[in-house]
Amino acid sequence: ARKGLRMDRPMISRLRRGAAAVALVSVTCAPVTAQTVRLQAFGDPAELAAYRELITAFKAATPGADVEFIPVGKQRDHMAKLATGFAGGDPPDLFLINFRRFGQFASKGVLEPLGPALAARGRYKEADYYEQATEAFRVGGSMVCAPQNISSLVVYYNVALFKEAGLGLPAADWTWGDFFNAAKVLTRDTSGDGKTDIYGLGVEPSLIRLSPFVWQAGGEVVDDLHRPTRFTIDTPAGREAQEFVRSWLINRVVPSQSESRAEDAETRFARGGLGMVLNSRRLTATLRGVQGLDWDVAPLPRHHKAATVLHSDAYCMAKASRNKEAALRFVEFALGETGAAIVARSGRTVPALKKVAQGPDFLDPRQRPRSAKVFLDSIPLIRRTPNVAAWNEIETRSDPLIEGWFYSPRPPLVPLNQDLNEASQTLLGRPGKP
Repeated sequence: ARKGLRMDRPMISRLRRGAAAVALVSVTCAPVTAQTVRLQAFGDPAELAAYRELITAFKAATPGADVEFIPVGKQRDHMAKLATGFAGGDPPDLFLINFRRFGQFASKGVLEPLGPALAARGRYKEADYYEQATEAFRVGGSMVCAPQNISSLVVYYNVALFKEAGLGLPAADWTWGDFFNAAKVLTRDTSGDGKTDIYGLGVEPSLIRLSPFVWQAGGEVVDDLHRPTRFTIDTPAGREAQEFVRSWLINRVVPSQSESRAEDAETRFARGGLGMVLNSRRLTATLRGVQGLDWDVAPLPRHHKAATVLHSDAYCMAKASRNKEAALRFVEFALGETGAAIVARSGRTVPALKKVAQGPDFLDPRQRPRSAKVFLDSIPLIRRTPNVAAWNEIETRSDPLIEGWFYSPRPPLVPLNQDLNEASQTLLGRPGKP
C-alpha cells in the first residue's frame, strides 16, 4: 500500500518547515499604503497557496485594490502575532480565525461586527450561508466575524490498506464497533520483525477530538454551551466515551506517545503508515499533493447518537482598521461565489456558502476525496464547543491534560474530568459572552 508514494522525506513535515520559513513573506512586495488591506492567516503551504490565489483574483477583479498577505505557519504563532498587534494598536485589517479562538478578541471590543456592515451593503445575505457556521460567530445576536467554511471532523482512510486487510470500506452508518474492528485489523507488522509498522488509527489527543465521542455516547462536555462553568464528562455517558477512546491506546491500534512525537499522525498517514486518521477538511489540500496515496473520507462512526464537531474559520475585521471599505470589498469577494469557489477548489474548505458547497467546485468527482459529500451530509450532525472569551486558554490548559490521560499507563478511568475542572477553575464561569 505504500509503494508509489513519492516522498523523498516525509512530505507534510517538509511542507511545515516551508510554512515557517515563509511566515513573514507577503504576496506582494509593494509598500504598504493607506489603501493596502493587511490580511493574516495561518496554515500549511498548500492552504496558504489557496489564499494567495484568492488575493490575486481579487486584485484582478478590483482595480486599485491591494492586499498584503501575512502568512503564519503555526496556530500558536498566529494567535501570538494577533495578540501583539492588538496590544500595540497595529493589528491587521483582516484575519482568519477559528470560532473557538475569536472570543478573546470579541470580548475586548476590538472587532468591527461584520454581519451588520456586510448587510448594510446589500450583497451579503446570512441566509445563503450555513447557520451552524454563522451562529458560532455571533455575539449578542449579531454576527461579528463572517465564516468562510463549515467543516466537520471526519475519518480519512487509506483505501489500499483497507483492501489489503480484506476490510470493506467504511459505510455511512458504521458504528463504534465497526470503527474499532477496522483499527485492529489494519494494525500489523508487515516486515516480520515483531514491530508494528502500520497502525490502524492516528489521532491528536485533545478536547476538540474527544468531544464528539462524548456527544455520541449521549453525554455533554460542559454544563452550558453559552456560559460554561464546569466540565461534565464524569457521567456514565462521558465515562463510556473516555473508555472507548482510551481503548485505542490499550489495544495498541494507535502509535505510542514517543512514536507520535517523532512523527505526527498527518505525516504518518501521508506515507502509508496509518490506516485511518481523524481530521477536518483542512488536511485535504495537503494530501492532494501526495502522489500515489489512495485515500478517501468517511463520517465519524455512530454510537447511541450520531454527532460530529464544528471546524469553522471566519474573517474578522479590526475596529482599528483604517481601510474598512477596502477590507469589506475583499470579504465580499472572498465569501462570494467567485472567491468561495477558488478556495473550495484548492481542497482547503467546505464552503460556508451553500451554493458553492453544493456545486461542482466542491463536489468535483475528479478530485480527492471521492466522497466529498460526506462533509455536507455531516452538517446536520454538527455540534460545537463554547466560543466564550476564555475558551482558547481553556483548551490550551486542557489539551496537555488530555494527552497525558490518553497515554497514561494508569487505568483508563483516571479522573480526567476533575483534572480539567481544576485546571480551568479560574476561567470557567467568567461572566459575559465572547
